[in-house]
Amino acid sequence: MTLLLGDALLASNMVHAPPSGVGNLYVRSDLPETPSPWWFRGGAIFFAIMGFSSILGAIAMGFGALIMPGIVAEIDAEAACENDIDPEECEAVIGELISLGESNIWSLGAASSALLFILSIPTAILMWNAPENGDRDTALKFAGGWIAIHAISQFYVTHVMMSWSNRFYGGMESDEVDLGFISLFNQIASYGGVLMCEMTLAAGLVLIAYQTRPPTKVEVPSAFHSSKE
Repeated sequence: MTLLLGDALLASNMVHAPPSGVGNLYVRSDLPETPSPWWFRGGAIFFAIMGFSSILGAIAMGFGALIMPGIVAEIDAEAACENDIDPEECEAVIGELISLGESNIWSLGAASSALLFILSIPTAILMWNAPENGDRDTALKFAGGWIAIHAISQFYVTHVMMSWSNRFYGGMESDEVDLGFISLFNQIASYGGVLMCEMTLAAGLVLIAYQTRPPTKVEVPSAFHSSKE
C-alpha cells in the first residue's frame, strides 16, 4: 500500500512539474520608454514667450525708426556747441549722435523682430503638437531656423552699435579716462553676451532633440548564432 501511494505522488509531481530548464528562464518584456511630451511643450512655451518679446521689440524699434529722423533733423550742432570749451570735439560727438539717429538700424531691427515674431507662431504650434503627430523633425527645423535668424540679427545689431561706439569714443579726448579701453571692454562684453545667449539657445534645442529622440528597439541575440559571428 505504501509503495502504491509513493508511485502515485511521484506521477503527480511529474505531471505538474515544469519542463526542465523552463522554470528558471525569465525574459524581460520591457518596451523602450516613450520620451516625455513636455520637452517639446516646454520648448513651445519658450518660443511663444520669445515671440511675444519679439513683437514688443519690433514695436519699439519701429517707433524709433519713425521718430528718430525727425528728432535729429532739428539738432543744430554748431548752435549747440557754440559756447562749448572745445567746439570741434562737441560737434564731432553730436555728429555721431545724429548719424545714429539717421542709421537704418532702427528699421532693420524692427524688420528682424517682426520676422522672429511671425516665425515663432508656427514654431510654437509645431513643437506643441509634435508629441501627438510625431512630426519631430519639422518642429526641430523650425526651432533651429528661429535661433539662426535670431543669432544673425543680434550679431548684426551688435556690430552696427559697436562700430558706432568706436567712432563715438574716437571723437572724444580725455586725459583722465582711457576711452580706448572702455571701447574695447564694451566690444568684448557685447559680443560675448550675444555669443553666450545664442549658445544657450542652441544647447537648449540640442537637449530637446536628445531627450525626444525616437526609442530604440532592444535586440535579443539569437540562440542559434554564436557570439563570434
